[in-house]
Amino acid sequence: MQITSVINQKGGVGKTALSVGVSAALAEQGKRTLLVDLDPQGHATTEFLGLPEAQPGQPSLPLALSKMWKGSVEELAVRHPRCSVAPGGCLDVVPTAPGMFDLVRRLDQFRVPGWQLARVIQFGNYDHVIIDCPPALDLLTNNALAATHGVLVPVQPDRTSIRALRLLYEQVNYLEQLIDRDPITYYGLVPGLYRRPMSAYADTALRELHAMGIPVLPHIPMGVVINEAAQRGIPITTFAPHCVQTSAFHQIAQILEGRRAQQTSAQGTKPAADGTEEFVFEDFISDISGTRSRRDTGARSGLYDLMPRRKSR
Repeated sequence: MQITSVINQKGGVGKTALSVGVSAALAEQGKRTLLVDLDPQGHATTEFLGLPEAQPGQPSLPLALSKMWKGSVEELAVRHPRCSVAPGGCLDVVPTAPGMFDLVRRLDQFRVPGWQLARVIQFGNYDHVIIDCPPALDLLTNNALAATHGVLVPVQPDRTSIRALRLLYEQVNYLEQLIDRDPITYYGLVPGLYRRPMSAYADTALRELHAMGIPVLPHIPMGVVINEAAQRGIPITTFAPHCVQTSAFHQIAQILEGRRAQQTSAQGTKPAADGTEEFVFEDFISDISGTRSRRDTGARSGLYDLMPRRKSR
């Protein structure tokens, strides 16, 4: 299972459109896909996919993250009924819930650890998990980053996005140091929400993004078709299978599937050159979830003690 966070603390960059589009494209390619709507605004759930919020009294993401409910992530998810899928594929969604807006305060108040989301989704029977993060560098975003293998960063080709990307770098680097894990992979930048043809200003900004050393993936231009699909609660890949946006989402989905194939082939603990163990994400999540025997860790129970030490560079 590969976990990908779609993240940018700058709002209005097409983050949710990217999360929904890529999730639906993966399902259409025959992959079991889970979309986690971690954004308290809930646009992926209600606006793009036409699904209801989790109702009071039902298992919900806020309850799971607050450790007030325990169960499988499949019990939190709902199957999207109108997404075209290939054999073997599905699009499941963990929907937003009314308690999401108050969740950050409660997580901090009750000192819920920043890796709780990893515990919630670890045993899901999915090929891909896509997390639609909130437009903020807060505890919810940290939960997503702690759980993720890599990130997709939607950007607009302008100078403000470049500054926001630098701030995101700092946040990710801080989290990596805090939990002492190997660097989170940047799968790529996804330019979006620009009008065609691209202006000279946008073209200049795009060249600056290319120079930052992160792959720049297929662009998602503005188009009324995105809004039309959202109004009907249907993924754009189903609503308009031949539009340029759908083509881009499928290309990005193929890139993520390629990453998953690499991850699967490389799974397992490998000895590093210095004789220590390399960081293995699945082992880390199992340890912090309390699912593996800790006989080899003695009395150690902290997150930082459980994780293999990062190799010096």
